[in-house]
Amino acid sequence: MKRILLFALLLPALNFAQEKQEANEETAIVGPKLTLSANFNYSDPMQYGLSLEYKKKHKEGERNSSHLLNISAASLNYDNDVVDIDGNGFVIELGSRTYVEKGKWDGFYAENFISYGNVKFDEDVAGLGNFDGTYSYWSIINPNVGYKFMIGKNFSIDPSIGANWKWEVKGKGDVDNKNIDNFVFRAGIKIGYSF
Repeated sequence: MKRILLFALLLPALNFAQEKQEANEETAIVGPKLTLSANFNYSDPMQYGLSLEYKKKHKEGERNSSHLLNISAASLNYDNDVVDIDGNGFVIELGSRTYVEKGKWDGFYAENFISYGNVKFDEDVAGLGNFDGTYSYWSIINPNVGYKFMIGKNFSIDPSIGANWKWEVKGKGDVDNKNIDNFVFRAGIKIGYSF
């Protein structure tokens, strides 16, 4: 199990290291190099924010790949059968995407993220007083599959589905992690502009 976790941690780093190859072995990127998208993910926590996709240079005949950065506001419902409240916070995700069809920057893809989320709760609950606490997690097992539709040369619609296995940091204050799932499914959509 430790070897699998170590491999999952090192996988994004190895992907970044591939960029260090000789320039004469790589092909130039044709067309827009960056895509900025509005990003929405229905999951636990729910995320809405911005996504930046940066296309990487690649060798001739290889599948195209890119780096991704998602910065999102987060919303999470906490229900322990005594209180039912909503918290707000943020999620930051850094990952890579590989397109299935060689030579294309759209169509089917697979991606994975390293992510960190932090959600704060602070609400007065009738009869119980103030509920105050923080829920946070790390995740390196965060795979998605999706399909990027290009509309014209610059606009894209990018739906995806996936899962997230969260390694929860011990809850602070009144938050008990036993009441929050650490394995969740997710579905999302990005609407973007490439330049």
